[in-house]
Amino acid sequence: MPTVSVVVPAYNAEGTIAPLLESLLGIDYPDFEIIVVDDGSTDSTKAIAARYPLRLIERPHRGASAARDAGLRASQEDIVAYVDSDVTVTRDWLTKLVQPFASPGIAATTGRTIFRRSDKCTSWVRSLDIERRNAGRRTFTRLANGPNSAFRRSVLLEVGGFDPSWYHAEDTEVSYRICQRGYVIQYVPDSIVYHVPEEDWRKFLRKRYRDARAFTRMLATYPRTAILEDDFVTFGMKVQPPIYLAALLLGILAAVSTATSFALPVILALAGVLAVALLLNVPESVAIAQASGRVSFFFKGLVLGTLRGFVWAAGLGIGGLRQTLTKAAA
Repeated sequence: MPTVSVVVPAYNAEGTIAPLLESLLGIDYPDFEIIVVDDGSTDSTKAIAARYPLRLIERPHRGASAARDAGLRASQEDIVAYVDSDVTVTRDWLTKLVQPFASPGIAATTGRTIFRRSDKCTSWVRSLDIERRNAGRRTFTRLANGPNSAFRRSVLLEVGGFDPSWYHAEDTEVSYRICQRGYVIQYVPDSIVYHVPEEDWRKFLRKRYRDARAFTRMLATYPRTAILEDDFVTFGMKVQPPIYLAALLLGILAAVSTATSFALPVILALAGVLAVALLLNVPESVAIAQASGRVSFFFKGLVLGTLRGFVWAAGLGIGGLRQTLTKAAA
């Protein structure tokens, strides 16, 4: 079993980093080090991390990608594993995650992240979404997920490491680069970490907006991989944003054409698109209500799913416009 550097990028993680570090110190792996990269935290993250036997790297706030790359550069081990500061790991997490590296063709591995659930509907929406996406993954995948992944250090350095300009979706971007070089990423579902519940619906929607904007950048940079090969992006995630974007555009068109002969056809088209958009979220809402045993979560899930669709649409539209302007300026 190779010696491993476990890198933890952390930013204002005082509420979650101690449980993570406790769980890391309890794993059954024979030889590993912990590197915490504090990304300019303004809370007590550094003070908490300093209580544990680990290497602490302090740097100005530049985002998760820069922190991940700093951990890579600080490591001297053959394998570099990553966990986020808001998860806890299982006892055999690292053993399972590292086993596939016995095959020389494996460049990276990624485990399964399970989002815990609470009494908030948002936590169920997020948890079941990730569960469904993991269920559709292939053994040889295109994405090494940031909260639970490991890399051959030599391969990660060969492709240039994590790019700090990718402030969001940096794990996807570096995974695509690895796959483009012909290397293989293996999905290891038995390597499990538990994520804290994602309960705040506002934060949930902000993250989905960022996801959509990042996806437009992926489409511009890695179109084939993003559209056809990424097995962590579901069909619904590809279909819903354009439909909701069409609804937004039709809504604007309906507002400006109220006094014209085009108003009725536009309104009818808008009603049809909205009906389709709403129906796309019904199966997910039913699953949430059944899994939670709460009928009210069907309606809450439907509302949240619809809002998520419009947020995706906004991210797709703004991100697409930004990519277009960037290309035009170049």
